[in-house]
Amino acid sequence: MLDMAFQLLTFFVLTYHAAPIEGQFLMNLLPPQPATSTAEAPSDKPSENLPTTLRTLPTVLKAGPGGRLAQITVGELSVPVESKALEKELDKYLQDPNLPFDQTLIKIDPRLKYGEMMRVINAFSNAFVNAKKTPKLSFDELGPGEGE
Repeated sequence: MLDMAFQLLTFFVLTYHAAPIEGQFLMNLLPPQPATSTAEAPSDKPSENLPTTLRTLPTVLKAGPGGRLAQITVGELSVPVESKALEKELDKYLQDPNLPFDQTLIKIDPRLKYGEMMRVINAFSNAFVNAKKTPKLSFDELGPGEGE
């Protein structure tokens, strides 16, 4: 019996082939914050000619007690926490032809509950669909002292 165990062990050791090492791949992620103010964006050019940083709508989600959503800041304005109010506010940003936004960067408080975050993501997805744009969402963790 011991002989057979060593034969099996030898067989598996000699025939084992390790998986190849996983290679790196390049990803183009949105920057963590816009480089300049959106007010400086020229409105006579189509939004495709603008840099990514100017086409990105910055959003901050802050958690309150118990991980519930306490505050949403879109751009520089505070928005009501309710989903419908958020969608209405996002429609103003995404459907206005003078504003170049076609993507968003959502900075999330690490204490925020997953369900609360998904509610906001659904509101963003619905707003992008209402504006007949492809939803482009990027996420970043809100650092200490950020978004105050």
